[in-house]
Amino acid sequence: MRQPLENVRYWRSDDLDGLETNRVLRSAHTFPKHTHDQYAVGLMEEGANYCHGRSRRSSVVVGGQVCLFNPGEVHSGEPERGVPATYRMFYADPHWLHRVAVELGGRDAGPPDFRRLIVPDADVLRAFLRLSDLVADGAELLARQSAMVGAFSLVLARHGGVRPEAVTARDGNAAVRRVRAYLAERLAHKVSLEDLAEATGLSRFHMLRVFRDATGMTPHAYHTQLRVDRAKLLLRRGWAMADAAQETGFVDQSHFANTFRRYVGATPGQYLSR
Repeated sequence: MRQPLENVRYWRSDDLDGLETNRVLRSAHTFPKHTHDQYAVGLMEEGANYCHGRSRRSSVVVGGQVCLFNPGEVHSGEPERGVPATYRMFYADPHWLHRVAVELGGRDAGPPDFRRLIVPDADVLRAFLRLSDLVADGAELLARQSAMVGAFSLVLARHGGVRPEAVTARDGNAAVRRVRAYLAERLAHKVSLEDLAEATGLSRFHMLRVFRDATGMTPHAYHTQLRVDRAKLLLRRGWAMADAAQETGFVDQSHFANTFRRYVGATPGQYLSR
């Protein structure tokens, strides 16, 4: 007897170029043959599923593995021996992913093509798990955009036949300086990944990579650090917590206090206590 899907949650993010993602907990649902208009990336967390494909050989995806589907690829999904499966899915617009592939490789070699149906890749798994968590938590735009471009760039480079274009050290160093300056001047403003790419003249992927390589941080983490440092200075000067939070771009005092504690190791009140 076919069991219904249970414990399913979807997230759709218009500000992430139409990304759709879901998480399914302990499901024994059997999917008929079907296709997706988008590229689909699946993360199997627990259990196992038969992925019956048409253009590629059927395989079993087990916990810790990733499954990759190209647009229009006919496939089905069936739990192995009725064992409930817990997994996450990501659906990316083909035009958006094609654009990422062009940025990544520095040329247009046509739409990306996932060569393998099932891949055991812990780095890709972690990258998409982080993206899933950030989307579910409603994280700031720059954090979500960075995680999305980073995760899909990684899977394209590893399994989509896209070879990343090299960036010269000179271009990379100049880009890092521009990102630092851009973020320092906009502590109270929302910043997008497109803003930073435009400011540096690099693609989104290359900007993220050279900045992380140079600083050990993502642009979002660096921006948050700058905002917290500024807030510490304002608090020491006697600013009220609400005013300091607003001045440094935090949406509310709770967000401010939680972020402050994560970076400082103390609440704003504890930081000011003597």
